[in-house]
Formats: sequence, structure tokens, C-alpha cells
Amino acid sequence: MIRTGLVIPAATLAAVFLAPPVSRRHQGGDLGRRITSAPDGLVKMSYASRDGICGDGRTFIADGTSGGPGYDVWFAGGMSVSGANTDIASRCARGPVRLLLVVRDHRVVDVQPFVGPPSSATERAGTELGTVPVADVSRYLLDLAGRGDDHSASNAILAASLADSVRIAGTLAAMAQNKALRSSVREGALKWAGRVGVREGDRAAARVARTIVEDRDDQADVRERAVRVIGEEPDGPAYLRTLYRRLDEPALRERIVRVVAESGTKDDMDWIRGIALDRAERTSIRERAVRELGEDSNSRALRELYDKLEEPSLKERVIRAMADIGDAESRRWLRDLVGKSTEPVDVRERAIRSLAEQGDITYLRSAYGSLNDDALRERVLRSVAEAGGTDAMRWLAGIARDSTESSSLRDRAVRSLAEAGAPTPELVALYDAIPDRGVRERLVSVLAERGDRTARDKLRAIATDDPDEGLRQRAVRKLTESR
Repeated sequence: MIRTGLVIPAATLAAVFLAPPVSRRHQGGDLGRRITSAPDGLVKMSYASRDGICGDGRTFIADGTSGGPGYDVWFAGGMSVSGANTDIASRCARGPVRLLLVVRDHRVVDVQPFVGPPSSATERAGTELGTVPVADVSRYLLDLAGRGDDHSASNAILAASLADSVRIAGTLAAMAQNKALRSSVREGALKWAGRVGVREGDRAAARVARTIVEDRDDQADVRERAVRVIGEEPDGPAYLRTLYRRLDEPALRERIVRVVAESGTKDDMDWIRGIALDRAERTSIRERAVRELGEDSNSRALRELYDKLEEPSLKERVIRAMADIGDAESRRWLRDLVGKSTEPVDVRERAIRSLAEQGDITYLRSAYGSLNDDALRERVLRSVAEAGGTDAMRWLAGIARDSTESSSLRDRAVRSLAEAGAPTPELVALYDAIPDRGVRERLVSVLAERGDRTARDKLRAIATDDPDEGLRQRAVRKLTESR
């Protein structure tokens, strides 16, 4: 079950079955054998839950003993949340764990634990094992977790963690370090080992994530999960900052940047700013640091950072972050950047694109004439065309007609008009109004791509009447290709 923001989904659990108490003579024997020898279908049992465990018997299980405010809550659809929630508190009832197993061909293929009162689903039939000892069921579930698929393994560990008066942190830590297990199972065990280790006072289990992340021979995905687990520890971000320089793997370094940023303290953000400015660091990691700083939405800090960066790709990332902030101050800064001839063209182009994405098209049209680079002017033409509208069409047509403009930009204006859906009669009128041979060639191609009656009529007229032999031949060729 994955931790997300505090959102209560509408999903409901699959059937849950209320296990009535049974006499002691039914509780003995090998639990695993009893389960796998059952016929295909549902196998039901119950066992004592820890203090603080509650649920509604259908949609969620909650733990009110995690040390923070409110509850840790797990839902049937695979989602989990943490935090205060009065709705959870009002619906959460104590009770035993009611465990539902789905058996197929003498193998468990699904695990669903429930806590709370019986629900309407409890009336469905299945093989009833009654109340089982917590030591037996927790041992069985952890063994099952090592052998099951990802979904059943995750739920098996959850179910084991609910059992009363058992110590499982050491087993979870051993599973997390067992390189023979699938990485997904190890990651699940790792996620639980820390929290259970703290609860049980097992210091080694609580710190197993640190053991794994420092093991250079371990799998990269498991070590990355360890970084995330460490980030949830009270002193985790501080430890990760000291660990960072001892790691060579870019993926782990990038994950540390992301996890430390989630803490969001001033020390953490200052450290991330240092990564962004470290010229000895990989560009991809510095870019991740800039992105995390952008999430802080501090436009002043971003502007100060921008002035200290030297790589265009990093500057572009700051521009993206400023555009995401989107306030008037950020927009003024982006406009100033567009006009700065001392800045790299790629960076200024990114600023133009960002302003276009914000809908600042009127400014871009006004800035067009002052731009000193054709690549920037072309980006404005593209952006105006993408925005569309009558004013945009009229402005682009004016650029296409402007004899003082370069042929390449007039060509781009014609293409942008066509891409923006300018009516064919307007394209025909442009051809008649523009003497520039290169632009006319582009218009012949555009009319051929249109292929409607008006376009084909104009191509025939060019093929027979145009005084330029090259244009006549081009029109003939396009008409022939379209047959």
C-alpha cells in the first residue's frame, strides 16, 4: 500500500468474513498446511490486534499509535494516508483482525486483512479456520510475503504488523537485506522494518535502511527505496546530506536531493541550493536541485540563483520554475530576460515559450521588432500562431507581406499562418501580394498541401499564367503529385 496525500477514496474493499470464536481444539496444527489444503475459494480466520488498531470492517484499517497526530490509514485499493481525520475517528472500531485469503490450486493468491465490525460481506461462504494464535499467523504471513506476488506480499506484511504481542522487526529487516528475494518484496519489508523497529525498540531493524543504502553491492532500486525510508526518520534528511558525498551513483544522489527537499527546512533548502551551484556536480543532478528549489515558489530566491548559474540548461530550468509561479513579478522578469541580448539565445527562447504558455501573446508581438536574433523572432511567430485568433492571423499576414523582413522569417510566417488554419482565400491573396520568389515558393507548397478546390484553382493559374517559369514548373509538379 502506497503512501499519498490525505485523500479518502471511495473504493470499497472486497468481501470480508467474520470468524466466530471456536474451541481450543480447532486452533492447533500447521497453519500453512491447513490453508493450502483448503479447497479453492476463501479461507477465513481471525486473530488479536495490537492496541490502537481499528477499522470500519469494510474500507479501511487505521493505526492510532504511530506517534504523530491522527492515524495511519490503509485502504483496500492500495492507498494509505497519515494525519488527523475526524471522519476516520468516528468510524474506527476496535476488534480482532479478520483475515481473508484467496486460495487457488492450493496456493494463496490474495491477502486482505480487515478490522472492525462485521459487514454485509461477512455472510459469504468460505473455509473457516476460526481464531488462530498471533505467533502462528504472523510467522505464516511473513513467510508468505517472501513467496507471494507484489500485491499479496504487501498486504501480508501489513496483516502481520497488525498482530498483537509479536516482534517482527528483526524478520522484516532480514527480509529487506535478503538479496535472494525479489526487489519489490525487499522494498516492502524495508518500508515496514523501520516503523516496526521503532515501535518494538529494535534499533538495528530501525536503522536497516542505512545499512542497505551504504551497501555498494546491493540493488540500485532497493537502495533508492532505502533513501526514501530514511527521509521519513526524524534525523533522516540530516543523515542523507552527510551521506550524499559518499555516493557515486547519480540516481541515488538525485533521490537524496528530492527526499531532502521534501523536508523543506531552511538548512535543507540551503544545502540543495549549494548542489544547484556546484559546478563539479553532474548537470542532471543540479537540474533536479533547481527543480526542487522551484517547488518552493520563492521567486526572489530563484532570480538570485539564476544570476549565479552558468549553464543554459540550468537557467532554462529556473525560467520554467518562474513561469510556474506565474505572478506579475515573475512575468516582468521573464519579459526582461527576452530582451537581454547578453543572455544565450536558447535561454531567451525558453523565456518566450514560457510567456506564450502564460498567454502573454500581446507582449510577444510588441517585442518582436526589438529582437536581434532570427531564431527568437521565429519562436515568436510560432508562439503567436499557436495562440491563434483573428488578431494573430492578421499580425502574421503583416509579417509575411513586410518586404523589409528577411525571406526566412516571411517564409516562417506563411507556414505559421497555414498551421494556424488561415483560410485558403487569404493564402491566395498573400501570393498575389508578395513578389518575393522564396515566399511564393512556400505558398505554392502550402496550397498544394491544402488541396481544396480554391487551392487547386490557384495552382492551375500559377502553372499557366505566372511570369516566373520556375514557379510555373513548381505548380505543375505539385498538381501532378496530388493526382
